[in-house]
Amino acid sequence: MAIKFYDLSQPFGAHTPLWPWPVMTDISIHRVSFPERDRFPGGVNKLTTVITTKFHASTHMDAPSHVLQDGLNIDQIPLERCYGPGVIVDMRHKGKWDIITAEDLEKAEPKIQEGDFVVVNTGWHKYFKTKPYDFFNYFPGFYDSAGEWFVEKKVKAVAIDGGAMDSPLAHRPLDKYAPWLYQEYLEETGKDANEEFPIYEPCHLALAKAGIPGIEIAGGQIDEVTGLRCTLACFPIRYEQGEASIVRLVAIVEE
Repeated sequence: MAIKFYDLSQPFGAHTPLWPWPVMTDISIHRVSFPERDRFPGGVNKLTTVITTKFHASTHMDAPSHVLQDGLNIDQIPLERCYGPGVIVDMRHKGKWDIITAEDLEKAEPKIQEGDFVVVNTGWHKYFKTKPYDFFNYFPGFYDSAGEWFVEKKVKAVAIDGGAMDSPLAHRPLDKYAPWLYQEYLEETGKDANEEFPIYEPCHLALAKAGIPGIEIAGGQIDEVTGLRCTLACFPIRYEQGEASIVRLVAIVEE
C-alpha cells in the first residue's frame, strides 16, 4: 500500500507575517559564509544562518507552559502526542469573527473520535501571506466551549489554520491589547468585545491544563486532505524549557 505525504505547514522566512501586537520584534535572518579564500577542500563554500525569531511564528506548536505557569515545556511534551490517527475537519463555512463551538465540533465530519489528532480547516490559511491583517484580526476561532469539548474528548492534539487557538477577540481587555480591533468590532457590531468575550484565551488554557498541545497557523496543502481520516505528525524541536516551537505539520494518507 502506497502512502502520500501532505505538508500542512505555512512557510517561514524573513517576511513571515507576525501577530500584530503593538510591540513585536521582527524576524531577522543573517546568512554567514566563509570568504572565497577560506573555501573548504573540494570548493565547498560553507553557509550558516543566524535567525532571530519568536517561536510563535508561522506554523508552530504551543506547549502548556505558554499559558500555564506549571505546564509542560515544549521539550517535555510526550512524542506520542505528536503523532497518530486523526481527522482534518471542514469549518470553511465559518466567517469573520465566528466562534467554532462544541456543537460545531460534535457535528464535524469525519466524526472526531476520542484520542484523535484534530486539524481544523477554516479556510483562513489563504490570507496568511496575501492579507495578513485580515488573517490575524478576523479569523474564526475557538472559545470556552470548544476547549472544554476537546478535553472531554481526550484528543491527542489540536491544530487550526487561523492565527491562534482562541478567537482574535478573546484577549480581554481587548481595548488595551488590540485597541484597533476593539474599535473595529464595536463599530461593525455595536458590541463591546470585553463584555462579549470576558475570558482571556479559554481554549488555550483548557488545552494547557489537560496537557494537549495546540498547533496554530496550519496551512499548506490542508484543502487537499480536508474531510479525510489519516495519520498526522507534528514534532517540535527539543528546546529546553521552551514554551513553543516552529513545526512541520504533516498528513500521511494511505492510497
